[in-house]
Amino acid sequence: MKRMACWMVLALLTGCATRMETHVDHDVAQVFTAYHTYAWLGDDPQLNAGRSDYRVSPLNRRRVIDAIEAQLASKGFVKAPDRASADFVVAYTIGARDKLEVTTFPPPYNGGWGWGRRYFGPEVDAQSYVEGTLAIDIFDRRSHRPVWHGWARKRVTEDDREHAAEQIDAAVKMMLSSFPPR
Repeated sequence: MKRMACWMVLALLTGCATRMETHVDHDVAQVFTAYHTYAWLGDDPQLNAGRSDYRVSPLNRRRVIDAIEAQLASKGFVKAPDRASADFVVAYTIGARDKLEVTTFPPPYNGGWGWGRRYFGPEVDAQSYVEGTLAIDIFDRRSHRPVWHGWARKRVTEDDREHAAEQIDAAVKMMLSSFPPR
């Protein structure tokens, strides 16, 4: 009986876990085999950093840069001494926003017919949550055109906030696993 209860709790926790969603896109006409060196787009490679209403922890900004550099190095790309000598340049966007998920259930599906429950009308369930997004953009240095874009999105939990470095590393690794495109 205890074993069954443990399995039920584990199944419930697994069902409640949020998954990271990732997607990548690229310019199919671009030849990525010519890329060997990279540089950051600017001294501050965060694309939305100039907005006054937008704030990201300096620690998380450093974590994103470190994670991207580690993944590119693991693929054999070398950081160029300056932007002018790089084959491609990298930038990123990071942020979080409040989201609201509203679900309605028709009366027959919203539970039992006990005392104190409504008999008519839909049941509405509203849940607010925070959604975090990290995007990486790669531009051809010579043409200044975007050639690759990847993003990761996830519901942010308290555990994610406490282990931000692991979440950032996982997101960057998942996105850059398909760079360069084959």
